Amino acid sequence: MRAVVGEELKEPYLIKEPTEDHTPSEYTPALQISVGELVAFSCRSGDLIYTGGPGPTAQEGIRAHQKLQKRRPKGSEAEYRLHVQLECAGQDVVLEGRVDIFHPQADLHQPAQLDEIKTTYCHPDTLPEATRQLHWAQLKIYGFCYLQQLRQKGDSVAEVSLQMLWYNLKEKKSYPEQRLFTWRELESFAKDALTLYIEWHSDWKAHRQRVIQAAKNLSFPFPKYRPGQRQLAVSVYRCLRDAGQLVVEAPTGIGKTISTLFPAIKALGEGKVDQLLYLTAKNSGRQVVRETINKLHQGGLKLSLLELRARDKTCACKLGLCSRDEEGICPRTRGFYERLPQARQQLLGQPLITPEEIAKVADQWHLCPFELSLQMLPWADLVVCDFNYVFDPLVRISTLQDSRYKRALLVDEAHNLSERAREMHSASLSRKDSRRAALACKSSHPQLYRRIQSLVRALSQWSKRFQEQNLYKEMRSSQSVQAWCSPLDSEKDRPAAVSRAIQKVLDALSELSEQTKSPPEEIGDWLKNLYRYACIEQILSGQHQALTRVIDRDAPWEEHQLKLICLNAADFLRESFSQFHGSILFSATLRPIDFVSAQLGVEPETPYLVLPSPFEPSRQGVFLCSYLDTRYQARQSALPALVDLIARVYRSHPGNYLVFFPSYQFLQIVAERFKIDHPEIQLLQQTPGASDCEREAFLASFSEGAQRLGFAIMGGVFAEGVDFVGEKLIGTIIVGTGLPQINEVQELLRQSAEHPQAVSAIDGFDVAYRYPGMTRVLQTAGRVIRTESDRGVVVLADYRFGDRFYQKLYPEHWQIQTSKNGEQLSQQLGYFWNRQRLYDCIAE
Repeated sequence: MRAVVGEELKEPYLIKEPTEDHTPSEYTPALQISVGELVAFSCRSGDLIYTGGPGPTAQEGIRAHQKLQKRRPKGSEAEYRLHVQLECAGQDVVLEGRVDIFHPQADLHQPAQLDEIKTTYCHPDTLPEATRQLHWAQLKIYGFCYLQQLRQKGDSVAEVSLQMLWYNLKEKKSYPEQRLFTWRELESFAKDALTLYIEWHSDWKAHRQRVIQAAKNLSFPFPKYRPGQRQLAVSVYRCLRDAGQLVVEAPTGIGKTISTLFPAIKALGEGKVDQLLYLTAKNSGRQVVRETINKLHQGGLKLSLLELRARDKTCACKLGLCSRDEEGICPRTRGFYERLPQARQQLLGQPLITPEEIAKVADQWHLCPFELSLQMLPWADLVVCDFNYVFDPLVRISTLQDSRYKRALLVDEAHNLSERAREMHSASLSRKDSRRAALACKSSHPQLYRRIQSLVRALSQWSKRFQEQNLYKEMRSSQSVQAWCSPLDSEKDRPAAVSRAIQKVLDALSELSEQTKSPPEEIGDWLKNLYRYACIEQILSGQHQALTRVIDRDAPWEEHQLKLICLNAADFLRESFSQFHGSILFSATLRPIDFVSAQLGVEPETPYLVLPSPFEPSRQGVFLCSYLDTRYQARQSALPALVDLIARVYRSHPGNYLVFFPSYQFLQIVAERFKIDHPEIQLLQQTPGASDCEREAFLASFSEGAQRLGFAIMGGVFAEGVDFVGEKLIGTIIVGTGLPQINEVQELLRQSAEHPQAVSAIDGFDVAYRYPGMTRVLQTAGRVIRTESDRGVVVLADYRFGDRFYQKLYPEHWQIQTSKNGEQLSQQLGYFWNRQRLYDCIAE
């Protein structure tokens, strides 16, 4: 990446109006649509079909298509292109697609034939009727296009033969079904589908015209830009205008959300992009986006925001709002596509299509809320969702991968992306969990039980291979744990027996689906892990390693774990970025540049913009307590001094403070000692596994004018993406350098970075431990100063913060004071707060 100095731009205007003449023309351009789009929108009917498991993979589908296409008779043509122009419902339409096989007319007595190939895991007779009708709908539209194409050339052929080729991947056998259709049948079918789409598109286009006009007239919603904010907005606009990538480190409080959304909306209004996607890893980030868009709506914006929430938090059945019928099917999925049009029309153009709004409309029309939100995804101007909907190979939404549309990607809190992406491209299986899943199926699903038991045995045999043959050096060995790392570069190194066992389980699940039966509900989480393993196995790369662990070796049922670990997901991220028109990645902590560029998968020439803090440095005191050693082996001896430090900071200026620890265990130890030494100070503690309500209550305690002392976890929900404005938080104490705990995965990351063929020469310990730790520290420190009027202190409680390594990573606006003991810290804190009071007097 190219570093860009954070200077103010000389151009007088943020976004220039286009110089071309945009006077409306009486000419209405033709509506271009693919056969696949038309069928997906207009030809679905009946129930929402969910099989409960993955269908044929893209690779399996491609191989089957190629196999059947190679068998085609001489003179036939594969991937035959169809392209027609017509007028329907007062709209010029260009309809195009490619049919799998075209057989030209052999003689006057035999019409031409079009073949469409569909891959399945079951016999086509067992496919749901809605699925069969959808397949036939696509082929019928192809047939219409073929005959319409001939008519445009003056040849009025009256009929065409259409053949559906269902290919059963398990049997490796195709099942043809052939029908003869007349021109009138196909014309009527296609015109009905087109009319439905055109009417909807007309409503959507009217909404989009309102959005464009409002976006052009939109003004920045604040009286002035903060320092650096204008440059960020200009850089984002230019990036989207030029279809590029941009990485931005913008300090906390600069206003990253409005500074990225405002220029992106301007680009949308000028036709530079078609849709905006805003990705955020935390719920608090989504709330900020909603508030920002709401403020822009008050300024005249007509944009429609859709917020996607995870299926588990949206599903009416899981929330207790719906009960499955005797066949285990949710009634909200029955007849889903018959009721969908009314709900879709009701939501089109709504300013904020939040999960609450989706739930309300879904209740009205008795629809699945999550599936309704997915149906609205192509028709929202701005989509706010989690990283996984774009980057996770198992759950990403195919609609967002269509590169024909100019979509802009805005990635908030991008410092989380590399670790999240590694997790998304990793998978694990546990023998213990697999045994539990098998037992859950024993009485009700005997065949599935036997297949899972085979997987349990395969996992055991894979682990014993390491124990008995000593093929690879142990990464870790203790009384209770053994661990090995092995490559996955060649087939001989991969756990083939495990893969075969998994496939047999998937076959059993497919057979259940054929019989319209479902596996036990209690194995749902285990099935998700199984599907992920099967998915990741298909995309293994040189960045993957297998981690095998044997735990509790002397126990009657020792635990065996197999993990496919992705050590660097940059290549996968790069592939995802390539499908978007422009990508903006931004965070308050993206440093150093070499580390960031090696992890995020952006192109080498991508600009790296570093912006200064917009706030007066003197309003924040940063104190480095060099007399404390909080390393694991020194924690017990450091306990009295640490408790004393916390009390000194709090008493220097009573108010709201948060103390952040690297682990719950350390937090609990300090909390117990603090309560003994300082019982007069009320202490709040973050607890593991807290519910959303408990988290909200914790945050609500830190109100203006309160005096709260809270203990929380570094890198947790209270350390990132939370705005403590004003006196809701006047100080943080950061205990330790935030290093991740040493384990096999972190050690693999370290070794991978130090490998001779690694893409960069960064120190492995820094990559695996110190850089991620410092990112946590900087994110935590950023909770204190959020606006121009905020003031507060950041206390770094560990001598290691004085090392040159950390000093090079400190923000430029930090004015660090070193405290050699508790007395000196109290003096420095007293001076800082006295100076703040003096500033207040001068201001008055």
